[in-house]
Amino acid sequence: MKDQERTLPRRLEAWAAVPLVALSRALPPRARVAFGHGIGRLAARLDARHTRLAARQAEGALGLSPAESDRLARAAFAHFGRVLVEVLALPTYVRPGAERLFAVEGLEHLTAALARGRGAFVFSAHFGNWELVALRQALAGHPMDFVARPLDNPWIDEDFNRWREIGGNRVLGKHGALRAVVRSLREGRAVAILVDQDIRGTPQVFVPFFGRPAATTSTMGELAVRTGAAVVPVVSFPRPDGGYRIVYQPELEIPPGDDDASRARDVMARATAAVESWVREDPAAWLWLHNRWKTRPPGETPGR
Repeated sequence: MKDQERTLPRRLEAWAAVPLVALSRALPPRARVAFGHGIGRLAARLDARHTRLAARQAEGALGLSPAESDRLARAAFAHFGRVLVEVLALPTYVRPGAERLFAVEGLEHLTAALARGRGAFVFSAHFGNWELVALRQALAGHPMDFVARPLDNPWIDEDFNRWREIGGNRVLGKHGALRAVVRSLREGRAVAILVDQDIRGTPQVFVPFFGRPAATTSTMGELAVRTGAAVVPVVSFPRPDGGYRIVYQPELEIPPGDDDASRARDVMARATAAVESWVREDPAAWLWLHNRWKTRPPGETPGR
């Protein structure tokens, strides 16, 4: 009985998603933007706690007034409503003509990195639409692998992973993820990673982000140092027509030396600095509602 009680709400949730998926796919790209913005603005009104968190973080990081930070928080909610609708419509972005929605710059940086045969980390952030970046990269001939935490609803998770793997991308399970990533790099593949979330526990380093230490995964830096894999930044900037400008930037230099921990931290610090530059360019396209500075360095004065 208990298993049935847990399963039924998940099934109902999956069934309820069907009309939203159908509507998202029926809308043209510009209408998806408007629909998603509406969902996001509604979410901001319903979720006052995360709206306040987003505003507080934006105020501290960017030096905005309370009114400006509140507007930015609500704009960030609107943007991620758009991302939700676009993700539900992922399979439509392989249709003929969809490539016109994307202006891709700097792909040669990734091509050159992969040509060395040691694989490459392609890192980004919860900025723009990272899922569409992965899809367009696969369609450009450079499929990527990525580790993803399963969604709480197994039926939705199964569909989502199927959409993500369109074009040759592969979703690596959380179990044995580190070995799977190393294997992907040895195969010369691209491995995607998002580097802008608060990390509790290890592997973790604290690096500057908008002038404050931020707990950051050290996995990418450690593996890049150990394997010689390239580290290539990629970012997508939203356009009002429902498209994105996707920019691959020059790969990060892996510093020389014998102190691998220090070298890995340097990689993560420069990767985080790249994310900060993107956020400064288009603040509303970043996930301010995530508590980025929640974990504090050992010994930091409480409340600072």
